[in-house]
Amino acid sequence: MTDPRELPQQVAELIELAKQYLRQETIEPMRRLGLSLAVAVVVTVLVSLGAVLASLALHRFLVEALPETSWWGVAAAGITSVVFLCGALVVGKMGVGGE
Repeated sequence: MTDPRELPQQVAELIELAKQYLRQETIEPMRRLGLSLAVAVVVTVLVSLGAVLASLALHRFLVEALPETSWWGVAAAGITSVVFLCGALVVGKMGVGGE
Protein backbone atom coordinates (compact mmCIF):
# COMPACT_ATOMS: atom_id res chain seq x y z
CA MET A 1 0.00 0.00 0.00
CA THR A 2 1.17 3.51 -0.73
CA ASP A 3 2.15 6.08 1.78
CA PRO A 4 -0.73 8.43 2.73
CA ARG A 5 1.58 11.40 2.21
CA GLU A 6 1.79 10.54 -1.51
CA LEU A 7 -2.01 10.73 -1.93
CA PRO A 8 -2.19 14.45 -2.93
CA GLN A 9 0.50 13.89 -5.56
CA GLN A 10 -1.35 10.86 -6.95
CA VAL A 11 -4.63 12.83 -7.04
CA ALA A 12 -2.90 15.66 -8.91
CA GLU A 13 -1.45 13.14 -11.40
CA LEU A 14 -4.90 11.58 -11.83
CA ILE A 15 -6.47 14.97 -12.52
CA GLU A 16 -3.75 15.85 -15.02
CA LEU A 17 -4.13 12.47 -16.73
CA ALA A 18 -7.92 12.97 -16.93
CA LYS A 19 -7.42 16.44 -18.47
CA GLN A 20 -5.04 15.05 -21.08
CA TYR A 21 -7.44 12.22 -21.90
CA LEU A 22 -10.40 14.58 -22.31
CA ARG A 23 -8.34 16.90 -24.49
CA GLN A 24 -7.17 13.98 -26.63
CA GLU A 25 -10.59 12.34 -27.01
CA THR A 26 -12.92 15.34 -27.25
CA ILE A 27 -11.30 18.68 -28.02
CA GLU A 28 -8.89 17.56 -30.74
CA PRO A 29 -11.52 15.58 -32.73
CA MET A 30 -13.91 18.54 -32.46
CA ARG A 31 -11.25 20.86 -33.87
CA ARG A 32 -10.68 18.49 -36.80
CA LEU A 33 -14.44 18.25 -37.35
CA GLY A 34 -14.75 22.04 -37.28
CA LEU A 35 -11.95 22.38 -39.83
CA SER A 36 -13.61 19.83 -42.10
CA LEU A 37 -16.91 21.66 -41.80
CA ALA A 38 -15.28 24.99 -42.64
CA VAL A 39 -13.63 23.51 -45.73
CA ALA A 40 -16.94 21.97 -46.81
CA VAL A 41 -18.75 25.30 -46.46
CA VAL A 42 -16.09 27.14 -48.47
CA VAL A 43 -16.16 24.50 -51.21
CA THR A 44 -19.97 24.63 -51.33
CA VAL A 45 -19.97 28.40 -51.67
CA LEU A 46 -17.33 28.33 -54.42
CA VAL A 47 -19.07 25.57 -56.39
CA SER A 48 -22.41 27.39 -56.09
CA LEU A 49 -20.83 30.63 -57.29
CA GLY A 50 -19.26 28.76 -60.20
CA ALA A 51 -22.61 27.26 -61.16
CA VAL A 52 -24.29 30.67 -61.09
CA LEU A 53 -21.55 32.21 -63.21
CA ALA A 54 -21.65 29.28 -65.66
CA SER A 55 -25.42 29.65 -66.02
CA LEU A 56 -25.05 33.37 -66.69
CA ALA A 57 -22.34 32.65 -69.26
CA LEU A 58 -24.50 30.03 -71.02
CA HIS A 59 -27.49 32.35 -71.06
CA ARG A 60 -25.43 35.23 -72.43
CA PHE A 61 -23.93 32.96 -75.09
CA LEU A 62 -27.37 31.75 -76.18
CA VAL A 63 -28.74 35.30 -76.31
CA GLU A 64 -25.85 36.33 -78.56
CA ALA A 65 -25.98 33.17 -80.72
CA LEU A 66 -29.73 33.04 -81.32
CA PRO A 67 -31.66 35.58 -83.43
CA GLU A 68 -32.57 38.84 -81.69
CA THR A 69 -36.27 38.48 -80.98
CA SER A 70 -38.06 38.36 -77.67
CA TRP A 71 -39.12 34.75 -78.18
CA TRP A 72 -35.56 33.61 -78.76
CA GLY A 73 -34.59 35.43 -75.54
CA VAL A 74 -37.23 33.40 -73.72
CA ALA A 75 -35.94 30.25 -75.42
CA ALA A 76 -32.40 31.06 -74.25
CA ALA A 77 -33.63 31.38 -70.67
CA GLY A 78 -35.58 28.14 -70.97
CA ILE A 79 -32.64 26.23 -72.43
CA THR A 80 -30.36 27.53 -69.69
CA SER A 81 -32.89 26.53 -67.03
CA VAL A 82 -33.31 23.04 -68.44
CA VAL A 83 -29.55 22.47 -68.75
CA PHE A 84 -28.85 23.50 -65.17
CA LEU A 85 -31.89 21.69 -63.80
CA CYS A 86 -30.62 18.49 -65.43
CA GLY A 87 -27.17 19.17 -63.96
CA ALA A 88 -28.67 19.70 -60.52
CA LEU A 89 -30.62 16.45 -60.80
CA VAL A 90 -27.48 14.53 -61.80
CA VAL A 91 -25.52 15.99 -58.90
CA GLY A 92 -28.42 15.32 -56.53
CA LYS A 93 -28.71 11.69 -57.59
CA MET A 94 -24.97 11.19 -57.23
CA GLY A 95 -25.01 12.69 -53.75
CA VAL A 96 -28.00 10.71 -52.48
CA GLY A 97 -27.37 7.33 -54.09
CA GLY A 98 -23.59 7.52 -54.16
CA GLU A 99 -23.48 5.82 -57.55
